Amino acid sequence: MKEAVIQATEDFCSTILCEIPQLTSQLGDYFYGSAIALIENECEHMWYLFFEKKVLDDIAYNLLFEENLSENDLDDLLKEIANQIIGSAKVLLEEKYPNNHYHLSVPEFMGNIATPFPIPLQETRHYCIKNGTFVIAK
Repeated sequence: MKEAVIQATEDFCSTILCEIPQLTSQLGDYFYGSAIALIENECEHMWYLFFEKKVLDDIAYNLLFEENLSENDLDDLLKEIANQIIGSAKVLLEEKYPNNHYHLSVPEFMGNIATPFPIPLQETRHYCIKNGTFVIAK
């Protein structure tokens, strides 16, 4: 599952931002977050997506042709990003494992979150793209 999420993340970034994200050990201090569950055969895997505002600004401009998003717009954008990335991972998994059953939960907006993240995370991948950072975590 992790490999599918990694591939979906890279595909999303290369399509929307025209750049493949690079792994990094450096992180910003403040992020906006969303959470979405990918259910595989009735087993829920919660995924968290945390983006620095400057990365969200780039995504919003490239995806929506919008600048200076309101808090409500950030809410919608982050839920859409979660749907696109984890939804793409779901499709990849369905193709690879056709006998398994997959579905997504409704994504949740987590608001502004400071590091260290206040959620116990099992696995994290820290990325740098367009001079900003984001995290995909489980």
